[in-house]
Amino acid sequence: MVCRRVGPALPSVLCVVRENVVDLAAISGCALPRSGGRKTPEGAVQGSDPVTSDSSSRPLSARRILIVDDQPSIWGVLEVALSEAGADVWTASNGPAALDSLVSTIPDLILLDLVMPGMNGWQVIEALTNSPRTAAIPVVLQTSAEDFASFDRARKKGVAAFISKPFRLSEVIETCRRITEGARPLQGTSTRGDSLPSVAVRSSAGELIAVGYLLDLSLRGAQIDLEIPLALAQRIHLTLDHGGTTETRLAEVRWMTRVGVRFHHGLFLRAE
Repeated sequence: MVCRRVGPALPSVLCVVRENVVDLAAISGCALPRSGGRKTPEGAVQGSDPVTSDSSSRPLSARRILIVDDQPSIWGVLEVALSEAGADVWTASNGPAALDSLVSTIPDLILLDLVMPGMNGWQVIEALTNSPRTAAIPVVLQTSAEDFASFDRARKKGVAAFISKPFRLSEVIETCRRITEGARPLQGTSTRGDSLPSVAVRSSAGELIAVGYLLDLSLRGAQIDLEIPLALAQRIHLTLDHGGTTETRLAEVRWMTRVGVRFHHGLFLRAE
């Protein structure tokens, strides 16, 4: 992991994790994870306590989050960011350690890596759903932006949301906030009183095809909810509404699944 300061006047840190660039622009005053954290079951480490000064104003204040990832460079950065956002964070480097840690503490959310040696993310989800004690814990999966084949499987398994690698930590924090407040983007539900952003889908000729809702957005992918199905590999122009300002992106449909009477689509966001 390589860390450097961004600009002389900014306290933010930019961390480069292997090929992934993780943007900490929204997180001020970051420090690297402290070594020698409180030990939980073997392979799991209790992170630093959340910052207590003015913690009520932090987006994840008093939330308990378990990070399950076999790469210390990944979970270390996530631990710092979520702790700075007010969460009580602990980590596990493998599936069995994560399940053991749940014997004593139930988190508000589990941030789970899909690809791990030994017990992978799908096996962890299976173990969680088989126990009444852990079945209701919302799970957010970490995977690559191109792993569209897993989206439908995850929806059927009841997964709350995806975060795509490489990710921006501001988006990870916002996703975690929404999940802990009841949103389930992958299941097509939002937080009570928190309406989903609207999207417009147009053809390459600029003709309006459909209007729907944005379920999730990452650097290279998006999930949208529409009343009609789009064709696989169809190229579209996606217009996003950001609170009064709009942005149009070129996108390609990678997967589609029916949810009730509506249709969820996974999009790959292409460079213009």
